[in-house]
Amino acid sequence: MSVISRNGAFQPQKLILLKLISAVGLAGYITLHINAVSGSFSKEISDYDLERIQGSSTKKNTTIRTRRDALRTFTPVIPNHDHTTDMDVIVYLAQFGHHSSYGQQTDGVNEITGTSKLNHSLTTLYKNYVDDFPCDVIVFYSEDDSPDPELLQELKKGRPRLRFEQLEGQWWSLPPGLSMSTRRSWKLPGFSVGYRNMIRWYSKLIWPYLDALGYTHVMRMDDDSYIYSTIKYNLFEYMRDHNKRYAFRQPCTDSVGIGHLNDLMDEFLKDNPNATTPELLEHYHQDRKLGFYNNWFMADISFFLSPPGSTFLDIVDRSHIMYTQRTNDLLIQSTLARLFLQPKEIQWFQDFTYQHVTISRRKVESGCPSVGALTRGEGTDISLWRQRSDEFISRFSSACHLHATVRKDDRAFNNSAYYDCIGSKLCTMEILAFENGHYLQKIASH
Repeated sequence: MSVISRNGAFQPQKLILLKLISAVGLAGYITLHINAVSGSFSKEISDYDLERIQGSSTKKNTTIRTRRDALRTFTPVIPNHDHTTDMDVIVYLAQFGHHSSYGQQTDGVNEITGTSKLNHSLTTLYKNYVDDFPCDVIVFYSEDDSPDPELLQELKKGRPRLRFEQLEGQWWSLPPGLSMSTRRSWKLPGFSVGYRNMIRWYSKLIWPYLDALGYTHVMRMDDDSYIYSTIKYNLFEYMRDHNKRYAFRQPCTDSVGIGHLNDLMDEFLKDNPNATTPELLEHYHQDRKLGFYNNWFMADISFFLSPPGSTFLDIVDRSHIMYTQRTNDLLIQSTLARLFLQPKEIQWFQDFTYQHVTISRRKVESGCPSVGALTRGEGTDISLWRQRSDEFISRFSSACHLHATVRKDDRAFNNSAYYDCIGSKLCTMEILAFENGHYLQKIASH
C-alpha cells in the first residue's frame, strides 16, 4: 500500500495512522475525531470494545497493547488542507482483467475488460467533472490483482491527482472469526471471495481508511460507471452547503441476503429504540428492499464512523453475513441511510446523465441488461440524449426486453417521445418520486 501526498510525496505519518488502525483492529467502534483548528482529538469506544479491552488486559504474557494504550501514545497528524477539495476524494475499486465473479463481459456487442471499462469511466469522469472541479481520485485494487506498472502510468496520463493504491492485509481479508474452511456453506457460491471482500470494503472498511488519510467526503465510481453529461457545479461543496450526508444517482431494489440483515436491524432497534424515528421506521417497513444503487454514491464519511451507524456496522461485520449470505453493501448502506438519516439529509442527484449496466450471462437473457440503466440527466440537451440513448439501444438485440420510463419533470422533452431511463427494471423506480407520500418522493422534494 502506498501513502502519497497530494503533490506525490511519501507521507510516513499517514502510513503510521493506517498501521495504528491495523494494530487496534476494526471489529469494534473507534473513531478519531481530528480538530484541524485546535489540533486536538477525541476517541469513542463502544461497550463491545470496552469488554474486549477489559478482557484482553487480564490475559497473561500478551504483547498486544490494548486499544486504549495504543491511543494514549498516538499523536494525531492534522492534514494540511490548502483548499476545500483537499477533503474530497473520488474512489474506484478496479479489476484489470475479467471480473472475479462475472467472468468475461461485454457491453452488448464487444468484449470488455476491467482495464477498458476503467479507462472509459475515467475519461467520462474527467471530461464531465474533474477537469472543472479538481479533486483526488484513487483507484484501489486488491492484493489478488497485479496490474502492470506501465499500464498504471498510461492510465495516469492527462489525469491530474489520479493515483493507484493496493488493498492488502486486513483491508482485504475475511472478518475476524470467519474461516475459509466454511466457504462451501456460503450462499450463492458463484460469487467469489474477492466479491465478498468488496462488499466488506464498501460497507465497513473504506470509512476508517479514508478518514485516516484526512478525507471527509467521498464519491464512489465503479469501473463501469459512466457520466455522460457535464456537471456544472462542485458536488462536494453542494453536499456540505446543503447539509447532505448521503447521495445517490439511481434508486433500486435488492433482496439478496436481506432477511438476515432485517433480523439484525430488528434486534438492534429493539435494543436501541431511539436510534430512528417512527416515521422513518414506517417507511422502512413498507419496503425494506428499496435501496440506493451504490455503484455511484457520495457520503459524509463521519456518518458511517459515528453511532448508531458505526455500531450497527460492527454488528453486521461480526455476523459474517456479508460472506455467508452475500448480504451486499447496497442493502447495508441503504438501510443505514434510510433509518438513521432524515430524507432532507439525503440527496438524489438527477441532473447528470449516468450509466451503469450489468449484462446478463444467463442463457435465457444472455447479452441483455440484467441490472442497471442509462438515465437521462434533467436539462440534458435533447439531441445529445437522443444520440446517447440510440447508441445504447443499438447494442442490444430485439430479444432483449429493455425497460423504459418517462418522468414527469420535463413536458417539452417528453413530447419528443424519448425515454428518460432505459435498461433493466431499475427504470421503474424513477416514477416513484412522484407518488405522494412515498419515501423517494420525500427525498426528491428537498
